[in-house]
This record gives sequence, C-alpha cells and structure tokens, in this order.
Amino acid sequence: MPDLSSHVRLALASALLMLLCSPAWALKLDQLKPGKNYLVDRIVFSGNHALSDRDLLAHMTTTSRPFYLAWQKRPAFDSDVFAEDLKRIALLYRAQGYFQTRLDYDLKVEGDLITVEINVTENRPVYVQQVRIMVGRHRLPLRDPLYARLKVKPHSVFDAAAYQDTENVVRDFYRNEGYAHATTQRWAEVNVSEDAARIWYFVQPGVKGVFGKTTVVGNKEVARQIITRELDYAPGEPFSQTRLDQTRDRLLKLGLFSVVRLTPLLDRKNPHIVPIRLTVRERPRHSIDVGGGYNTQSQFVANFAWRDMNWMGGGRQLAAILRYSNIDSYARVTLTQPYLFNRRATTGILNFGEDIQQVPPYTLFGTRFLPSIRYSFSEKTKAFIGYRLEYDKLTSVDQQVINLLGGLRMSGVVSGPEAGFTSDTTDNLFNPTRGYVLDLEATQAGAIFGGDYNFYRFWGQVKHYHAIGWSTVLATRLKMGTGDSFGSLINYPLFYRFFIGGEGSVRGWRYWMLGPHTPDNTPLGGLSDLEGSLELRRPLCQKLAGAVFLDFGQLSTHAYDFPISDLEFSAGPALSYDTPVGPIRIDVGIPFQKPRDQTQWQVYFSIGQYF
Repeated sequence: MPDLSSHVRLALASALLMLLCSPAWALKLDQLKPGKNYLVDRIVFSGNHALSDRDLLAHMTTTSRPFYLAWQKRPAFDSDVFAEDLKRIALLYRAQGYFQTRLDYDLKVEGDLITVEINVTENRPVYVQQVRIMVGRHRLPLRDPLYARLKVKPHSVFDAAAYQDTENVVRDFYRNEGYAHATTQRWAEVNVSEDAARIWYFVQPGVKGVFGKTTVVGNKEVARQIITRELDYAPGEPFSQTRLDQTRDRLLKLGLFSVVRLTPLLDRKNPHIVPIRLTVRERPRHSIDVGGGYNTQSQFVANFAWRDMNWMGGGRQLAAILRYSNIDSYARVTLTQPYLFNRRATTGILNFGEDIQQVPPYTLFGTRFLPSIRYSFSEKTKAFIGYRLEYDKLTSVDQQVINLLGGLRMSGVVSGPEAGFTSDTTDNLFNPTRGYVLDLEATQAGAIFGGDYNFYRFWGQVKHYHAIGWSTVLATRLKMGTGDSFGSLINYPLFYRFFIGGEGSVRGWRYWMLGPHTPDNTPLGGLSDLEGSLELRRPLCQKLAGAVFLDFGQLSTHAYDFPISDLEFSAGPALSYDTPVGPIRIDVGIPFQKPRDQTQWQVYFSIGQYF
C-alpha cells in the first residue's frame, strides 16, 4: 500500500504551490479590508485614446512610485482619495467633450500592494454644431471676422476650456474696440443623444470710451514718474484692454513690483471717460541671489549676485556678480540705464569685469570695459551696438599651438566696435515647443580704433522649434561663423578663434576637442565654424521626457572656408526631468567615428534644454 503520509505531504505542497502562484485578487473599494494599510504598486489605464496616461495621471492625487526612484517608499493607497480621483477623471472627460464616458476599475491586491487598473470606455464625443454671437438683440453675421478669432469652432469636439476662453476673446475684442463697458455671457446647449452642442455668446457693448486719468496707488519708494512712463496709453486715446495688459507686463519687467493691477473705473457719471486705478506692491529694492550647480563641462559652478533695482532713482539697475567654475570665473559690475536719451526703446549698459578662462589651449586673464546701447524694436526683436575695450594676457599656451599658428601675441589690448541682433518668437524660455531664435553678432578691432590686435569676427545662429504631432517637438539648430586678421595672422587673438565640441556644441566630444589639433591633441581652434543639431523631444511619463538627437560640426583654419565635406557626426539619447527651475537633463553623445584619445561616448548633465 502506498504511504498515506506521502500523499498528505504531496497535497500540502500542491496547495502551497497554488497559493504562491495564484493571481492577485481583483477587488472593489468596499471589498478592501478595513483598517489595513495598502501601498500603490502601479496605476494602469486601458481604453483611453482621447487622453493619454500622462493627462489622466496629472488629474489624480493617487500616485505610484516612479521607476527611477526605486529607493523611495511606495505611496499609501487611500480609498476616499481614489474615489475622488475617479470623479475628477470623469469631469476631465466631460470637459474634453466626452459626456458619455464610463469608468470601471479593478484593484489587484497582492499582500499590501495594490495595482490600480482603470478601464475607460470613452464612447463618442460631443461635436460643436454651431456657434453664434449675439450683440445686443442682433445676431452677428457669420462673415464677421470676429468668428475667425474664436477658439471654439463648428465641427470640432466640444472643449470646455476653449468654450470658456472664447468668452474672454469676445469680451476683449469689444474692449479693444473702445467699448470699456462691454459685458458678455455664454450659453451651451448640449444634446448627448445627438452628440451635438450649440453655443451662444451674448455681448452688451455699451458706449465707446477713452482713457481718462490714471491714479497710482501703493508706491512708496518708487517715484510715480517711473511708473507712469511705462503706460502704453494716454488720456483721450480710445480705450483698449491690450494697452492695459502691455502696461502691466512692462511694469512687472522692471523688477520693482510683485503686484501690478490696472482697474478701469467704470462706475462714473460720464461713461465715455474711463479713469484707471493702477495698484502696485513694491518688492524689496535690493536682492541677493546665491546659487550653484554642476554640469560635465564646467563641473561645479557657484554664483553670487547683488542687485539694486532702483539705484539712485530713475529705475537704474546696478548689479555685482561673482561666478566661479573650472572653466569661466569672473567678477562683474553692470549698470543699466533705461530710457536712455528719454527714449522708451533705448537702454544704456556699462559693464566692467575681470575674467579668468581656463580651457584646453590656454589660460586667459582679461580686464574688460564694455559699454553698449540696446534698442528694442519689439518685445521679440532687439539689437545692440557697443564698444569692446579690454586688456588680455595669455598663459599656459602649448608651444606646438604657437608654432602651428605661426606665432601668437601673448598679451595686448582689444579695441573696437561690436553689434548684434536677436529675434526670439519662442513660446517658452526653458522648454520651447514652437517659434524660432535668430542671433547675429559681429566684432571688429584694431585699425582706426587702435589696440594691439587687428581683426574682425562675426557669427550667426538660428534655432527652430516645431510641434510635429504625438506630443513631439522637432528642434533644429544651425550655427555659422568666420573671422580673419588684417595683415599678419598674429593680429588675430587665440581667444577669439572658434572652438567646438562638448556641452552646448557637438555632443560626443570632450569640451572644445572637435576640430584641428596639435600632434599632442591640443585644439587649435578655427577661423570658420559650422555646426548644428536635430533633436526630437517627447514627454514620456509625468515629469519625465526623452529625446534623440543628431549633432554635426567642424572647424577650418581658414576664413570663409565652411568645412561641409569634413563634418563630424554624433547621435544619442537624452532624458530630462521637469523642475521649477527648468528641465534637469542628461545626454549621451556617441560619435559616428571615435575621436582620438577619447572614450567612445560622452555623458552631459545640465539644467535646461540643450538648445
């Protein structure tokens, strides 16, 4: 007879194996054990197409631990919070026009870990069937150009944000036409059975008005004249909401105020005259900023800045800045004079500094005085003209560099004019998704301006950003520059040659290590520069984003000799994490051809997008 105890042991082992390998239990909220503490393992969505996982997670308080923070404790699961999350997701879908969306969920429980599975049945969205604007008792004809400005359009999916924002568009349109008393209302009729919405906007324009007197309230140390000279309107001019908005922006940019509010005083006996109450709250006049960071190019960086935002009155700004890094260190004092020559668009700048630059070909000590005049054609387009007067001294220069360049002047005065132009139409300073940046700059020294060096140098760079769909941005960059000496090449300073490679340039090479070299691999720099980048950027999850890039570049030791046929290429991936101070980013550059005396790839850490 078989041994009974062996059968018992086999049965117990089988039961234990089934228990260990059994799937997690799928439960609802009311089936969780009361009083037990659960932790969130994962949050998984299915069935969502109109909204991404990233969109849905952004509206949930319940979160899971990011995979790249594996050392942190998992977040606690709260039943009441999760129930509110489901309501928020439903409201989010309604706001996007999906009024018939249904949500279901399962809580997969393994021990004290919960995997949240949310299934979305979106169904058909509601489409905008018609949009009408009623002005008083009359319907605005569909051919009126105001319809083209509306953010909500016929035949588009109903969007609550666009529906609300369009009311502001309509109201601002009439206020910019001088109707300071214009009031608006909105109305939407949603027929879920027909998946259709009809929208009306009702406008009561009132009478046209002109700007009256502006009363300034809240200023204590800042003179009234500094405030009123920023007004973008004058008494008697037609009322315009845009003029008020531009005035607020100008005042905030002064750095003198934490609050700026312009209020039209509409409750007056004469509705044609619209006085303005301008309320400000002053910031501390002096500020001290201390910061630092790390990147693979400069390594540890430390900054200290002291600023007086209203030095000796008149809105002048005085700044003293100290910076230390392994590459560039300096001490600078800058005085900024707005309204130079009593012209709003003109600003005068005096800059005096002591610089130390420690780079592969040399160490440079420079004393520089740089006066300039800046002119703003618009908020997006600016130019400057200035003068460069500096004394520079080179040390630690490799003798092979001196020999290959035919000799160098190791110290001397640079004296001459410079000019530049910038146009920036991007939508975000730290993480642009559309628009372009154009930079041009030219310098000439010597000749009639004296000094020890006699040369010219100019360069231009254009960056372009374009959303190509699927939340992806194509970012491109192209830079070209050239320079030459008048007479002997000894008149061209080594520290104004072009150097490329590394962070901010062509990734995959060490700092300044791409281009012509000495036999012992010290960079020579060039008189012509050609470089650029193509990069695809896309959000991945929550605050994490990714990118892939292609960089290229090369230098030539001759002027006007852009080395297209000798370009070096590199490519690689990048990851960035969004923070309040901009994206923290890591890039891995891999050259197509391994550089001499370098590793096959280079890693770069930085704050902000690469370009």
